[in-house]
Amino acid sequence: MKKLIANKKLIICACAAVAVTVAAVIALLANKEETFRSIMVYDVEGNAVIARENVGEMNAAENLYLESGDRVSVAAASRMRMKLDDDKYVMAEENTIFSVQVEGTDADSRTMIALEQGAITNEIQNPLSEGSRFETSTPNSVMAVRGTVYRVELYADENGGQNTKLCCFQGKVGVKPVLPDGTYGEEILVPAGSELIVYQDGTTSDIQDIAYEELPLQAVANLLDMMENGQELTGVSQETLAQLSSETEKVSKTSESEAKQPQQNEPAQEEATEEESDETVGQTDAQIHTKRETVKNTPAKRSGEKQNVPTPEPSAGQPVPKPQAPVIKPTKPADNGSIDNGNTEGEGSQNENENASDEEKSDDDKKDKKKPSKPKTYTVTFEYQGQVFATQRVKQGEKAAAPVLVPATSGAWDFDFETKIQANTTITWKAQ
Repeated sequence: MKKLIANKKLIICACAAVAVTVAAVIALLANKEETFRSIMVYDVEGNAVIARENVGEMNAAENLYLESGDRVSVAAASRMRMKLDDDKYVMAEENTIFSVQVEGTDADSRTMIALEQGAITNEIQNPLSEGSRFETSTPNSVMAVRGTVYRVELYADENGGQNTKLCCFQGKVGVKPVLPDGTYGEEILVPAGSELIVYQDGTTSDIQDIAYEELPLQAVANLLDMMENGQELTGVSQETLAQLSSETEKVSKTSESEAKQPQQNEPAQEEATEEESDETVGQTDAQIHTKRETVKNTPAKRSGEKQNVPTPEPSAGQPVPKPQAPVIKPTKPADNGSIDNGNTEGEGSQNENENASDEEKSDDDKKDKKKPSKPKTYTVTFEYQGQVFATQRVKQGEKAAAPVLVPATSGAWDFDFETKIQANTTITWKAQ
């Protein structure tokens, strides 16, 4: 009887121990899931670099996860978008540098974006909890929000001072200027549809309506994308943003085209005019006219060939130079292809044939340039435990590169990276 009671007690203790263990495991898993905060790159256009302490630099790529403390640099003519947790977005424009710090849990989250250069647009879709905060800082200001859409731009004025421009598109943003002595000024509440400038010395401008027409193309594109996905912004409609995007893009393309268009023949024409002016001193109108016609009908000389320039008649009182054999250059080659000009036999025919050949070749080159062949680009997907770890875009015939970061301390990518990519490829992590 005593033995039976002892066995029962042993069974009860064992069951209690198992229950405690299960409860601890559940609590641990629940706490792990609660404390996990993700920072993921979900879109990259152009080039961006991630700098990580004790790791170095790596190129940003879609589906790449960042860590708290990472520093991001977005190159010219590029942009990058990140997703924090599941409802916070950071859109960085070209020539932008910032770092990101995340702490806490979903119920008590702290997010700090330190902008060093350029501009970012933040979208916090859901209101933050009472114990959470989302801040953006620049060298002369700190902005705090609870749930809003706003853009922060750090720019230099004509005196080289760094100023901060804030545009609030939705909700409210609290701004605290940073004074020259490092202390904070009084908080200014900027409502939706308004903008404010914080100058380098900590002073501020008046709160004004947002000048949407002055926003750069990338900022307009970000706002338009948000409105197309259901966001409501103050002071502007989706149609207006679409029109601004189209107009800004046209102006940008026109400016680029004008900058790239070479000013052909202008220096040569000016040089020729100056030379002609110097050479015509002391000549009659008939002589000048004859010289122009001769130059006009003379075939172009190749680079490196000796140029025969008619000697101008001297003015009164100047010594008379020795006469030279006249240079005769017909506009068309003779039938036998040989012209005796006193120097080189068949030179005119040879020049014209070579010039014609060069022109034909130039036309062929232009045709080839009009129809460049575009190599195909394939997507290389890296998977870890059934989830996408990173992706790459690789041109046909080129090699994929292993991601700088690895998903686990042991194992390797199950792929030969000397293989040339010829189709969309999925590479998995093989544990050891």
